[in-house]
Formats: sequence, C-alpha cells, structure tokens
Amino acid sequence: MGGRNDMTRAWEYYERGRDYNNRLSPNLYRLVDTNLEFFSGNQWINMPDTPAMNRLPKPVFNIIKRITSLFVASLTSSAVSISFEPLSWREGDEYARFASAEVANLLEKFKMDYRVREALFDGAQTGDYCAHFYWDPDALPYGGSFGAYRGEIRMELVDGVNVMFGNPNTADVESQPYILIVGRNTVENLRREAREKNGVTADSEFGFQAGQGGRIELASAGDEDGKALYCYLYTKKRVDGRETVHVTKATRDCVIFEDRDTGLSRYPIAWGNWEKQKNQYHGRALVTGIIPNQIFINTMFAMVMRHLQLSGFPKTVYNADLISSWSNEVGQAIGVHGVTPGQSIGQVAANLAPADMSSQIIAAIDKAMAYTKECLGATDAQLGDVRPENTSALMVLQSSAEVPLENTRAGLYEWVEDIGAILLDMMGTYYGRRPVVREREIRMPAVDALGGAVLDPATGLLSVETQKRRVVEMFDFSVFKDLWLRVRADVGASTYFSEIAMVQTLDNLRRDGTLSLIEYLERVPDKLIPRKAELIEALRERGEAGEQPDGKGAGISESGALAKLSTTVQAKYSSLPGVAQKALMAKAQL
Repeated sequence: MGGRNDMTRAWEYYERGRDYNNRLSPNLYRLVDTNLEFFSGNQWINMPDTPAMNRLPKPVFNIIKRITSLFVASLTSSAVSISFEPLSWREGDEYARFASAEVANLLEKFKMDYRVREALFDGAQTGDYCAHFYWDPDALPYGGSFGAYRGEIRMELVDGVNVMFGNPNTADVESQPYILIVGRNTVENLRREAREKNGVTADSEFGFQAGQGGRIELASAGDEDGKALYCYLYTKKRVDGRETVHVTKATRDCVIFEDRDTGLSRYPIAWGNWEKQKNQYHGRALVTGIIPNQIFINTMFAMVMRHLQLSGFPKTVYNADLISSWSNEVGQAIGVHGVTPGQSIGQVAANLAPADMSSQIIAAIDKAMAYTKECLGATDAQLGDVRPENTSALMVLQSSAEVPLENTRAGLYEWVEDIGAILLDMMGTYYGRRPVVREREIRMPAVDALGGAVLDPATGLLSVETQKRRVVEMFDFSVFKDLWLRVRADVGASTYFSEIAMVQTLDNLRRDGTLSLIEYLERVPDKLIPRKAELIEALRERGEAGEQPDGKGAGISESGALAKLSTTVQAKYSSLPGVAQKALMAKAQL
C-alpha cells in the first residue's frame, strides 16, 4: 500500500471521525467568562443572546470553576509516580529498578505533575484527556553531558475531539484498527519537516503549496493560509510474524512521511475519560450536566440586579403646579407657591416606596446552587464552608466527600499505568545501550559535625552509614522488548481518614509500650506537632543527661526491672526477640 493511498485513507478517516464528533455536539458546552459556547464542526461557537438578555447585566457566579478546581486539586494533591515490578524471577528485579529510575527521569522532564492537572481540567470540561508520545531522534539526553547519545521521548497533550478511534464504540486503545490524531501547524514548519523526511529540496517535488495544506475547521479566528491541518494515522501491521505500529503523517495535499514502522508493540497514545459512557469512546464531562444550572443562576442574578437598578430606590412625586422643579441635592431648599392654609405637605410632594421583590427568587437561587453542589458531591465540608468546631468529625466528613471522586481517580490510575507501559515499550525499542541516572544506597564512612571520622565505640573501627546518592550507570534498555514487568501507578491524595487511622495506630503502640516517646514522635506527621525536630533533639539531650525522655524522672535499671518479673520469664528473657524484651521492660517500669 503506497503512501498516497495511506494519505487518502487518513483523510477519509478524518471526515468520518469529524462527523461522529459533530453528532455529540449537543453535549459539549463550555462557559467562557460570560459567554456560553457550544462545540460544532470541530470548533467552539458563541451562542447568540436574545434582545431581552442584551439589556440585562451579565454577572458571573462561577460555581463550575470552583467545583472543577476543587476536584482537580483533590485528585492531584500528591505527586505522580510510576514503578515497575518483575513477575517472579530475581533476575528481573534489577531491570525493574532501572526502568523505574528512567521513567522517573522522564516524568520529571515532562513536568508530569502539571501535565496531570492540565489533563484533568480537559477531562472535566470536555470529558476526555489524551497523551501522545513520540520519538525525537535529534534530542541530546542530559544535554549531551554523558556522551554523544541521541534521541529522547517526547509527550504532548491532545484535545479529545482531535483524537479519532477506528472503532468509536469502545475506549480500549489497543483494540483499535487505527487511530487518527489531528493537529495544526504552520505551513512553513510542515514544509521543512516534509523536506527533511523525504530528502528533497524543492516544494514542487512533492506538490506542497501554501493555502492548500489542509482545511480550516480547527482554526481560530484570524488563521488564514499560514496554517495547515495535518493527521497522524496509526495502524498495526504484522511484519515477519510480529505485529508493530506503523504511522503516516500527511496533510490533505502532502505526505510528510509514509507507512513508517515504529517498532512499537503498543499505540503511543494514553486515553482517559472523566466519566465513561457506554458504547462510545468519548467520556462525559463534569460540567456537561450543570451548564443549564449555571445559566439559570447567572440569569436570575442578572434579573435581580436589573430590578434593583430600575425600582430598588424610592421615587419622589411632586405637584408640578406648585413646584416648578425638584432637586435631590443635600441641603437644597425647594420653594413652594400657592399652598392654601392647612394644606398637607403630603399633597405637595411624597416619596413612592420601592417595589418589593419576591423572596422566592433569592431562595430559588440559593437552592439551585446548593442542589448543584450536592449532586456533584461538593459538600460544604469539602469546600471548607463549615465551622471547624469538631476537627476529627470534619476530617471524617472531608474523607467521606472524596468518595464520589473514586471512579475518576481510578480512571486516572489507569491512564498513568498506560503511560508507564508506553514508556517501557518506547525505551525498549529506541534506547539501546545508554547511561541512566538513578538513586542508589551507598555505604560511606560516618562523619561528625566538624567533618571528622566517627569511630564505633564497641569495635574501634570507622562507623559506616548508608546514604542515597544519584549515580550514572550504563544499561542496555533493549532487554525490555522481551521482558514483562508489572506497571504500578501511585497517584492521588492520601485521605484524611488514612491519616487518622495511622495516628490512632501509633497511639495504641505508644500506650502499649512498644514505642518510646522519641520513636513515636519520629513517626507522627510533621503537621500535627509544631517544631517536632527541635522537640526530638531536646528529648535526646535529656536522655543523654540521665533523665527519662518520657518525663517520669529516673527510670528503673534493666536488672531492677527484670527482678520484678517472674522466674520463668527471667530464665527465657535473654532468648526473647528485642521487641519482646523492650515490651517487658516497659511493663516492668510502670
């Protein structure tokens, strides 16, 4: 199948996918400042206002933004990490460490924490988030510091409406017959890439002309002939008994590169949904069902403001036969002529009271906001709108409020694990033998505060301590093509409930005498005890001075405590584990 045929198929797939996305346009809305927009024809279009609405104020009480920001922050409150584990054999353990180290380096280069937040904002607004990975053969790893090695893995986030699956009824990436990724670039950049990939020097050799480089459906206002639409067409083909991913990149009138075997066994595309929908690969966005609520709230507030502008202030009515003009200036005297004796001043001028507005309007607005937040799972405890009188109960309520996000968090876990599998596949395909930076535990001589060596008082030899150091090691990444490793993703926030359970467990161990006060403080979260490190240091100094760290005065010696135990326990004391001995001593000293 020639490149020209591949290009034709790519644009046929594009037209088919665009029609499918357009059928979903009634579900795709977004609110930009005060303007409501809907998605149609692969672009966002402003919804026209009615003449009556044009005269109203346009306040924005954006509950959607607050709830979206809250949910995204809750899902990304801790860093993203990917680790690998071998299936069963010990030989794969070292390979897994190298894979985890290199993936950690890649995530740092990708600025993955920020990318996850950006992806989740996309998912909350449009229902989908997608990461596309590609190989840059000209990049220098680590800036060329460790030799003339070439090539790095790159990552980009793609809008969900610009990704078109061959089978739109399933969101499973690996089962797709083909995947199309649509983008826009300048004609100049696409020309340069086409010349480099095809090895030609003149534009006429491959028929690429400005103004014919693609359609403008995805262009924003002001884009003319300087931009062109391009497509990546990913397919899987079996060559020499092995199925690999092939890619074609083309515009409507130009093939930039054709039917290239990437060598990958997985599509380099990680796809995620905010909320899955049955029988389609597009997900349901967080804001999809609440845009009408947001419009109602803003519209009602606008009407209330307009009412206050028109009739919220008293109006003065005066007898024009007696008063030629009326002034509201402070302290301004108003002359009255022709007043008969005994005539009431109320017959000369009076104030009309402002019209009352139904209290049901404000109540309806409050109910709409409250019910919207409640249906989304954004409770007052999670938003911080409650008085923290009982902090333990508040923490439990905030933990319970995280439950509606568990499905979204599970989807995020799956997305990150797919990223780990893609990176492992690309490293095994493209890297070969190259240096990798990773952390290792190294045993080094211990030194004191002045930099001098520390001797072990028991043996008289140099004391040795274990430290973590970043080292550079050579590794052949091609082994990953034939090695199976389990991918594990660690994403998301540690809930308040798990923190409470951890502290309660530490309290029980302390109460039973298993942990000393210093051991207890070392394991308690830092935020629970201010200046914890200083407290631990002070307790250690007191212990060296012969005082009991627990503050109970001088402790009983070990022999005295042992004498308080039964004869049977004393006989077996020396053979007991250290933990058991410590527990017995703590009990004897009570």
